[in-house]
Amino acid sequence: MALSNALKCLINDMAQAVRDFYGIKTPITNIDDIVNKMGGKIIEDSSLSLSDGKIRKTGAKSFEIHLSPFQSPERKTFTIAHELGHLFLHMGFQTSPQKWDSQDNVYFYRNGNSELEYQANEFAAAFLMPQNQYKEIMAKNTEGNMVNTLEIANFFHVSVEAAANRGKWLGYLKW
Repeated sequence: MALSNALKCLINDMAQAVRDFYGIKTPITNIDDIVNKMGGKIIEDSSLSLSDGKIRKTGAKSFEIHLSPFQSPERKTFTIAHELGHLFLHMGFQTSPQKWDSQDNVYFYRNGNSELEYQANEFAAAFLMPQNQYKEIMAKNTEGNMVNTLEIANFFHVSVEAAANRGKWLGYLKW
């Protein structure tokens, strides 16, 4: 299931708006601090076996992200950003008071291949690797027609797979 270009643009704009609102600099070196600044809390949850993470509203301006400890640090960062995608795109946090008010006892999990999961993945990629910065870092790590995705991944503190996928989604790298 692929997202339309128009929807991708909207999601990328939303991710940038969140970064701007909270004054988030690139690269993100401590996503836990960002979550705390937003009013959230991260809880390691070893009971998560079918999902890398889940998110839920805990109060009028608060939320918690449960995170499986069985992930690499880069995967944890992406999972947290993915859950923030659900928070802003699907739960209405800071964007739709009516939607946010209706989120009591609702969990969003990071698993499956639904459109909501693709949207949250797009948000996470855009949040962690904004397009303009991605292009700059890619240019610094390209020799001829060879792109060093490991260096891009290291810069953004994400996995090589996440960095490569972002480059593909942006149309900079070939599938």
